[in-house]
Amino acid sequence: LDGRLANPTHPLWPFFESIHIISQPTFSSMYMAGQALFLAAGKILTGYFFGGVLLSTALFCAALTWFLRASVPPGWAFYGGMLAAIRIGAASYWNNSYWGGSVAALGGALALGAYLRLRKRWRPSTAFWFAIGVVLLANTRPYEGAGLSAVLCISLAWDFFRARDPRRWAALAVALAVFALAGWAMTRQFRAVTGNAFTLPYQVNQRAYGWPMTLPWSPVKKVEYRHPEFELYREFEVKEHEYLNTTSLIPFGLFIKYSRWWRFFFGVGWSAVFLFTTPILRTRRLRVIWIAAGVVFVMVASEQTGYPHYLAPAAPAILLFAVMGLRYLARSRFIAGPAMVRLIVPVWLALLGVRAVALSPRTPPSTLPNFASWCCMDARLRDRQPLLEKIAAQPGKHLVIVTYDLPSYDTFEWVYNEPDIDRSKVIWARDMGPEKNRELLAYYPDRRVWHILIRNRHAILQ
Repeated sequence: LDGRLANPTHPLWPFFESIHIISQPTFSSMYMAGQALFLAAGKILTGYFFGGVLLSTALFCAALTWFLRASVPPGWAFYGGMLAAIRIGAASYWNNSYWGGSVAALGGALALGAYLRLRKRWRPSTAFWFAIGVVLLANTRPYEGAGLSAVLCISLAWDFFRARDPRRWAALAVALAVFALAGWAMTRQFRAVTGNAFTLPYQVNQRAYGWPMTLPWSPVKKVEYRHPEFELYREFEVKEHEYLNTTSLIPFGLFIKYSRWWRFFFGVGWSAVFLFTTPILRTRRLRVIWIAAGVVFVMVASEQTGYPHYLAPAAPAILLFAVMGLRYLARSRFIAGPAMVRLIVPVWLALLGVRAVALSPRTPPSTLPNFASWCCMDARLRDRQPLLEKIAAQPGKHLVIVTYDLPSYDTFEWVYNEPDIDRSKVIWARDMGPEKNRELLAYYPDRRVWHILIRNRHAILQ
């Protein structure tokens, strides 16, 4: 939080290389700035970066209710916002980790909610929130957000020029001003991080390390790595990429994605809403909403892995679909329909209690964290964070040299550092062998040195 758009490359940067971080020409994340801005806001407002996660989720639930209010009666809009607060806010990895999801979903809710209102009346304030939503999508999920934004913008452009109402120009001017300001800020940040206003950090990371191989046309190239565990991570990326490009594996890859999405957004409790798919999708005034969400689904289906937060731009539309389905269920002739709708909240609250016990410190951690529906960070928090706190509690400054037991390396990374590495109380560095390590030790003569071996996600002090 020093006000820098990027951090200078460390003189000994090979020791601090890490997954999804670029070390040259600057020491920066490869991701867009949207999530980071919320984390920074959380740090400023609450003293903790996690405060930004809570803030983004709270704003998403509020914006979702606003979006739903333009589509369903007020009571159902509030009900949908409450369900999102429980499911997303309290019981999902979107709010229980730093992976994100809520910021992009907030952008989607603002863009979709403003779109429905702009179709009725072009107000400058509504156009402002539409533009803010699109900017948030561009700075969190740019690929999927571009699909959603394109559908909405094309529809609004058609409506704008067809009406030929001069009173609409004020609203258009507000939106264009927001887009212009955001474009200037984004290119300024890209230039600070990569040295080029039109080169994304994502592109620099791909050129340096060969990953992520997110899209079918992403190149699969051989890269010479300074650290053997990077080669193992590359093998993981290549294996995941094969589900996009190998004909025999594509059906299985799609099955994994769709089952993961179903578990996250619907599960057994909400699956009854699919009985009303036809009347929901036939709602004429929401046709563009369904088309935009469908475009996002197709785009995410074409991506590697396809975690639920990839669908975050379309999450408001998905939740609208669920709320409308529950409304149909409550009004249907099915005798248990109203009872099923009333029981959703108490059942979910009971499940929260069960999960709270399952994730308590007294319970042994699962070897396969249920990241797709609850919390993806549980195993790492139980291992790295306690060790970090134990070391940080010791007097003085510390240097932790990390060695990986390669046969047990499972892509859970331990070497991450603060933006200003040299000022950190605890520094994590990679073991590069006795000869090169001497250079590291000479650079930090005043630090207490710890050597740890990572085996099956557990740290063994040596």
